[in-house]
Amino acid sequence: MGEHEGREQQGEPRFSGGSVDVWDLARLRRTLRGKVALRGLSRLLDGLPAQPDREVDWQLAGETDSLGRRHLTLRAHAVVTLECQRCLGPLDLPLDVENRLQLVETEAELETEEQVDDDPDAPDCVAGSAHFDALSLVEDELILALPYVPKHEVCPSLPKPLEAAEDNDTGRPSPFAVLAELKKD
Repeated sequence: MGEHEGREQQGEPRFSGGSVDVWDLARLRRTLRGKVALRGLSRLLDGLPAQPDREVDWQLAGETDSLGRRHLTLRAHAVVTLECQRCLGPLDLPLDVENRLQLVETEAELETEEQVDDDPDAPDCVAGSAHFDALSLVEDELILALPYVPKHEVCPSLPKPLEAAEDNDTGRPSPFAVLAELKKD
């Protein structure tokens, strides 16, 4: 498949690097799937080390709830190479994103929703369009998934920490033993 190509399965809409009508996607409860070359997401890669040839798998599912509100559920998976901030070595980090977004009609409605939204469990809102740029949304969500300080759980290039001696008794009296004796007086 091409750099920005999706696939059509069982009546799912086709996507070929352009735009998608998210209103139809939600109304028809369709799912759009695709792959994009990681190197094609320039905002995501800005400031990151050189990346091997990899792809981002993504899926955008539309739905309309019982109140008539339209939603998108985005899922994306990518592996990016970052620089570990402990050992400064390469770190291949899997990014798995899943986010449910409520579609609103206009940018003005989007701003109103953000001001009124007091529920932390409420979905984020995004302005819908008949010419919605799905890849920009995928890239935005992957950028938000990047860690602030990337690091290995255990850095492979750092020396192992010294083990604390189990028996600290070296046969010498502690210099603080004298203080303990003075305190008794």
